[in-house]
Formats: sequence, C-alpha cells, structure tokens
Amino acid sequence: MELFKFTEEQEMLRKAVREFVENEIAPKAAEWDENDVCPVDIFPKMGEMGICGIFVPEEYGGTGLGHVERAICIEEISRYSAGLGIALMTHHLGMSAILYFGTEEQKKKYLPE
Repeated sequence: MELFKFTEEQEMLRKAVREFVENEIAPKAAEWDENDVCPVDIFPKMGEMGICGIFVPEEYGGTGLGHVERAICIEEISRYSAGLGIALMTHHLGMSAILYFGTEEQKKKYLPE
C-alpha cells in the first residue's frame, strides 16, 4: 500500500536539484568539511535555482512552492553535504520568521527579490 507519492513536478525538482548538487556541491563537499568552510559562494547559485526561497510566495520573489519541495531540496543537498543542508535549513528558518511574523516592509526588504 502506497501512502505517499511525489508528484511529477516534485520528481522533476528532485532531478534538477540532484543534478545541481552533483555538479556544484559533490566535487567540493569533502574539501569544505576538511577545511571547516561554509561555502557562502554557493548560496547565490542556489538562489538562482530558487532553492533559497523555495517556499517564499512569488509576490516576495520566492519560488512559491511548499514545504515538501523544501524538504526535497534539503535532502538532495544533504546527500553530499550535511553541513550545507543544515546551513540551508538555518537560512530557511530566518526567512520563515520574516514570512510569518514580519511586517510588510520587512518582507519586501529581506525576502528574495
């Protein structure tokens, strides 16, 4: 009995994120861990893909998807870099606070453009 199944769009997202991770993160992940580096330069690339603002509504510059899609992104990134997955979750935590509790002015200023 199948209790849960990803949609076709979610599977496409998984494939796209996995490809990004295999090209941009996997080759460098061990080096980042060995050198205790948080690769901040990867965040703009993840932002271009819509990963950083995956659950932020489009009106604030996000992708407008849901938390299942967010989990897909974190899972794929964490396959090669748990540290980067945690960094992304931390980023999302801050964005959640602004999205759910921030003023309109704060949302426009701090959420993705």
